[in-house]
Amino acid sequence: MFKLPDHKDRAKTAAEAKLAKLEKFKAAAPSEEAIAAARARAEKRAQKEAEAKVARAERARQMAEEKKVKEAQREKQAEQQRLEAISREAAQKAARDARYAARKQRIK
Repeated sequence: MFKLPDHKDRAKTAAEAKLAKLEKFKAAAPSEEAIAAARARAEKRAQKEAEAKVARAERARQMAEEKKVKEAQREKQAEQQRLEAISREAAQKAARDARYAARKQRIK
């Protein structure tokens, strides 16, 4: 007598088919072409990683160089501001001394 398969029967059949496919895949030895293709992919990936590493190192070197240049510019600007402050203070002292001398002259 014929019986319609229910979900348990279908799941059992699918699991058996999956196991059979897996055993067949394990038993089959990889072909030389597949091995060569895998090696080529691995070499290509390694080459890309090496190029990326070199690019990162170059970018880091450039950033360090730019940082040094910016730091030098900041130091130069700070020194320039310090010198301007000194000259401004000297000018203010000279003006104050001139006012003081003029006042002294008026008092005499």
